Amino acid sequence: MSRLPILAVTALAVGACAPSRTPAPEPATASIVAVLQASADAWNRGDLDGFLKPYLDSSETTFMTGPGVIHGLGTIRDRYRAHYFTAGGRPPTVLRFSDLDVRSLGAGHALMTGRFHLANRATGAPADSGNFTLVWRRTPHGWKIIHDHSSAG
Repeated sequence: MSRLPILAVTALAVGACAPSRTPAPEPATASIVAVLQASADAWNRGDLDGFLKPYLDSSETTFMTGPGVIHGLGTIRDRYRAHYFTAGGRPPTVLRFSDLDVRSLGAGHALMTGRFHLANRATGAPADSGNFTLVWRRTPHGWKIIHDHSSAG
């Protein structure tokens, strides 16, 4: 009896059980995008704490700025209040995001890149825009930002 048919059947069976080469869509993507959209909605309502809700409340959370890195949610909040929420109410701009891309960094972490756009609330004219990179961590309280690097331009 020839071994060729047995080898052929075995190869077919092994091939049928092999993992797919097409990666399954990352289920975290929709969740992370929804969290970011809720953050933009809070900004547009003038809700600074709602805007910052996606950030992990930790001294290890970081935000890159031109002068250097900022540590901790409280310091990040102070920076946004001083630069964008100056009157204590709604910022003079409306925020939206585009070109969002989310990639898994392994179990429980993700990298998001995209663009932010700020428009004058009164006129709708573009006020500022730029690119950002966010590092997310899955926590018991949902996806949280642990690092933000945003730059205008």
